[in-house]
Amino acid sequence: MSNFAYLLILFSFNSITLISLILISINKKSPRVLLKFLFFPVLLTLFLGVFIQLQFEISDISLRQLLSNLIVILWCLKSFNAYSSIKSLLLQEFLESIRDLIHQKKFLIILITAIKISFIQIACFSSVISSNYLSGYSSLNFLDILGISFCTLGIAIEFICERKIKKTKQDENKFIRTGLWSYLRHPNLAGLLLFFLGLQLIALNGIGSQWSVMGFVMLLLIVLKKLIPLLERQLLAKYPEYQEYRDTTPVLPTLLRR
Repeated sequence: MSNFAYLLILFSFNSITLISLILISINKKSPRVLLKFLFFPVLLTLFLGVFIQLQFEISDISLRQLLSNLIVILWCLKSFNAYSSIKSLLLQEFLESIRDLIHQKKFLIILITAIKISFIQIACFSSVISSNYLSGYSSLNFLDILGISFCTLGIAIEFICERKIKKTKQDENKFIRTGLWSYLRHPNLAGLLLFFLGLQLIALNGIGSQWSVMGFVMLLLIVLKKLIPLLERQLLAKYPEYQEYRDTTPVLPTLLRR
């Protein structure tokens, strides 16, 4: 099976699963199901990728592949109870328009939007998908260890941030500026990017996996050019004093200062 055919099957499956999730949310008249299980299609797609690998004997399962899949599975499971505000912002336009689209019976637009979201999911997780096709030598090397370390550190940062957010969520009149937030305005997103950078480093040891770098670049652009500006506008509108904090604290380490 060619790499293109492999990707096409996974993309089609991911799209069908995501569309099913959207239909369930529409039927329940609530976006909660979609927001909670947004990365569930990715989880199922990973299992399908491994199944195809074994069924068609594309390559042997390597330790590198097992570790990267385990890391992503744990992350996806964690996402069911995390990232609610981030997922809401990313899907804001879609969620705001879906009711009108249903009322106007523009189901094709809903379908096209779902396919676009699915494409972005596949692209952002292309590092682990490429590892499931041809993962390279089974033995781990420096890049693997570095990638696993980045993933572990990234998840740890996310976990610390999530606990801090939950503790301060009750006081809506204040934004967080202590702990990791005293160094960065969005340490949770720094942890997220560090996690995906680690996955990308692991994937670079795969055979012909260099194309997956485009997925990490896409994720980086989404975070820097869409997600962070949305968060910044939201915080500035809600907290006037955020401007002073914004002027003195970098958004992410060395990537974007303002």
